[in-house]
Amino acid sequence: SSGINAEYGVLFPERKDSGRSSDSISTIESLRKRKFVQVSHSRNISGFFGNYSLYHCTLHTPQGQVMTNEKRYSDFAALRESLLKTFSFKQPLPELPQKKLIGKLKDEFVRQRQNGLEDFMNSVYLRHSVDVNQSIEQWLTLCK
Repeated sequence: SSGINAEYGVLFPERKDSGRSSDSISTIESLRKRKFVQVSHSRNISGFFGNYSLYHCTLHTPQGQVMTNEKRYSDFAALRESLLKTFSFKQPLPELPQKKLIGKLKDEFVRQRQNGLEDFMNSVYLRHSVDVNQSIEQWLTLCK
């Protein structure tokens, strides 16, 4: 049989002995260090409706599935708002990196934003429930 770790929303085998096994403790520790979501800068888009960056987002689920898609900053903001409206959280969701109107396509800003988006996604995905994770997985597979 298996149980869900409430903090991480991940299935772990249950032990028949009392107390936490060293296997499950080491598994939890390795999860804390693992990045389930990787965000990299994909490309900048310049068009009639404005300029923006696309970020390549790759999710590695605990079950071994890999999902990938390109997302704009506004997509991450919409995901955060949707999660806040749909779920109640014991701890507040982390903030997204700040918006910027001028210089938003400069390499240093894009790199900082990319790191902030990756930190946000990993923090939310790793520390919240299976339902939240499924919402993130659905968001990632949606195309515009």
